[in-house]
Amino acid sequence: MNAFPMRSSRYRSAASLVLALLASGCLYGFSGGGGLPPDIKSIYVPPVDNATSRFELTQQLTQGLLDAVRGRLGAQLGSRDDADAVIRTRITSYSDEAVSLQGQQGQGAQVFQRRITIGATVEIVDLHQNRTIWSSSVAGTGEYAPPQETDQQAMKQALDNLIQKIVDGAQSQW
Repeated sequence: MNAFPMRSSRYRSAASLVLALLASGCLYGFSGGGGLPPDIKSIYVPPVDNATSRFELTQQLTQGLLDAVRGRLGAQLGSRDDADAVIRTRITSYSDEAVSLQGQQGQGAQVFQRRITIGATVEIVDLHQNRTIWSSSVAGTGEYAPPQETDQQAMKQALDNLIQKIVDGAQSQW
């Protein structure tokens, strides 16, 4: 006699379900959404517009977007005249703020952690249909602990984070 009749009954039911799904080929799957439209094969990335006083960001973000188009979006770079789409980007803000500090009597505050935030507006336009594929305001952040780390390390991290958000937005097509 089986000491656990309920348990073995459940196992048999679960095993039967698994076998039935395997035998049927389990036709369930995911489809649709994500990625650029199939007719977008080449993308033009003009120099990033920069409304901040951190002028080095212009070249760094432009280069990062060029690399992302080739490597992560799976598209070719195109010229203004022959591309299927364009990614227009404007850096709208840059901040470097203390996020962890401790006040010291008569000495001010000691900063342990700082955060750089780079904000941008992005628009991806299908040039053949003259319609916006994706448009958003995004921000990337990076942190550093002075004096052991520099703001340059955090700026690179913030730019990488910003570029990833742009790639994710391009692939989401919301």
